[in-house]
This record gives sequence, C-alpha cells and structure tokens, in this order.
Amino acid sequence: MLTDRYELFIFDWDGTLLPTTTIVRAARKLRPRYSIARMQGRGDSYSNESQAQIRAQDNINKFYDFAYAVYCAIYRPKLKSDALKTLMELKKRGKKVAIFSDSNKYRLHIETRKLGVTKYADLVLSSDAIKMFKPNPAGINAIVSRFGVRKARCIYIGDMAVDVFTARFAGIDSCALRDGVDPYATLVKAKPDYVAGTLRDILHLR
Repeated sequence: MLTDRYELFIFDWDGTLLPTTTIVRAARKLRPRYSIARMQGRGDSYSNESQAQIRAQDNINKFYDFAYAVYCAIYRPKLKSDALKTLMELKKRGKKVAIFSDSNKYRLHIETRKLGVTKYADLVLSSDAIKMFKPNPAGINAIVSRFGVRKARCIYIGDMAVDVFTARFAGIDSCALRDGVDPYATLVKAKPDYVAGTLRDILHLR
C-alpha cells in the first residue's frame, strides 16, 4: 500500500485540497508556468534562474496571488469533500502531514486554519514565505529537512505538472490528482509516480 511506503505526505493546496472551479482553472492557466518541455529539459535537477528572472516571477506571483485572494474572499473556498477525512485517516495511521503551496502566505495560513486543516497538518509552508516558487524544490527540501524523514519515505501530492516536477527536483516521489487543474494528458506527460482520481483514492493505491 502507498500509505505503508511513505511516512511524510506533503500536499499542494489550490486544486488539491481545495476544489477547482471554472474561474479558478482559467486563472491558474493564465498564470505563466514553466512548460513541460522546459522542465523535462532539466532532467532530475533544478538550477536557479537569474536574479532578473526570479524578480519577474516574484512580481507575477504577487499579482496573481492578490487577484486570487480577492476571489477567495468573495467566494469563500471550501475543502474538497474528502479532504479532511483523508488527512484524518493519514494521521490515524501515524503519518506526518504538511502543506506546501505557491499560494499567498497570509491567505494560505488563514484558510488552512479556518477550514480545519491545521488540526491534521503538522506544517504549512508557502513558497511566498521563502520567495522560491515551484518548480524550485527549496520548499519541499525545507519540509523534508524539518521532519528528518528519508526522501524515499516522502511523497508530494498535487494537481498540476509543475507539482510533479517540483517533487522530482527535490528527489521525492509524486502523486498527481486528476480532479484538479491540469488534465490527465498533461499530468501523464510529467510522469508522476502515481496518479489518483481523488484524494480518497490515495489511501488505497498500491
């Protein structure tokens, strides 16, 4: 069982634990992302971008996160129906749970607290807090180091190809969810270690 193989489960937030909508899907698609070809060209390692590229991406992320925060304030996002049950079951099995997302750090911490996720998550980290965004693996590396778990016992669960590559660059396994933003064909091109239909399916994968 997948749950026997891993000790630390790291989850993306938007589109993974939160459901995606047509508006959210369109907004995230408009956000500049690394192409799969470009990420594949890196192999299994990540090399830092130039300072100019980092600043440009940082500005883009700030604008996107501000717009998305406004949307969330209006529509009050809810968790996927199976999110809390899945996190609860992982904790019952003695697993460590973390959240790692590109979301604005203030919105991420407010939402995870208000939606009851912090009750089951041992750590919540935003790329915004460390100014290193996916596919840079710095955030995942920091989480793995914080818990002192061998990378072979860690897995990152996300709904986009960039999540798969972020996990790969960090040297851990990945599980792609089909009920998020990226379509199945895009996820497959990224070559995740596992593909699950829903969060609940993670508990039964082999």
